[in-house]
Amino acid sequence: MKTINLKAKWRRGEPSAGMWMSLSDITVAEMIRDVGLDWVAIDTEHTAIDLQSLQNLLIALGDMPTLVRVPGNDAVHIKRVLDMGAAGVIVPHIASAEDARLAVAACKYPPQGIRGTGPRRPSRYGLEEKEHLAVANDSTIVVIMIETVGAVEDFDAVLEVDGLDACMIGAVDLSASMGLLPAFDDPRVIATIDRVAAKARAANMPLISGRSPDADASSPFGWKNLLKQGFNVIPIASDQGLIMSGAREMLAVFRAHAANGAS
Repeated sequence: MKTINLKAKWRRGEPSAGMWMSLSDITVAEMIRDVGLDWVAIDTEHTAIDLQSLQNLLIALGDMPTLVRVPGNDAVHIKRVLDMGAAGVIVPHIASAEDARLAVAACKYPPQGIRGTGPRRPSRYGLEEKEHLAVANDSTIVVIMIETVGAVEDFDAVLEVDGLDACMIGAVDLSASMGLLPAFDDPRVIATIDRVAAKARAANMPLISGRSPDADASSPFGWKNLLKQGFNVIPIASDQGLIMSGAREMLAVFRAHAANGAS
């Protein structure tokens, strides 16, 4: 299965390109599906995407491994998202190893977890129910966000949680937890991320950047530093970011030609 192969690729430390999605238009999802990315992540924590819109996006994305950033560590909500066919979830605001264990349990069927059985789309609406249930625990992707001081302090224990597939660093919320917002590029934040990244590498835990790389390759969140820190799973862009940057670029081109034409 694609998700099992994707998790293996992450564990081998191979570069893996994904993309953030925050727009609810299914035609955007169809276009992204055919780009050739390894994965996409739909943000439902900070967007207006509801469950029905989410299901439409998942249908449009087809067999593209799709992660959903859920609003919180809620087992009932996580169950519904997975039953729609998401490949896995990204759980924000983890504060401890116990939080991480709860997130894993919400994604796994007993005896490994507490997820209730009702896999609608993943089982082809019951046509392949037994086949799905036989592999679901192995194929579901569980990602937690390290974006609080508590998670950083308990990170050694977090790394020992069974069933955890990757950790995503949320630099902005981490800076807020450290009392440094909006300076998420403060050297103290970067140093904290460096320590977390070093521990993740030593434990062979895949590390995902919560931010797409800055245009300045040498910035703390540019390509050069992200790869140096050990982020092998990177969202290369976001749908809204591409629209805004593309529009700005074309506007600049227009203004330059218009100015030249008028001179």
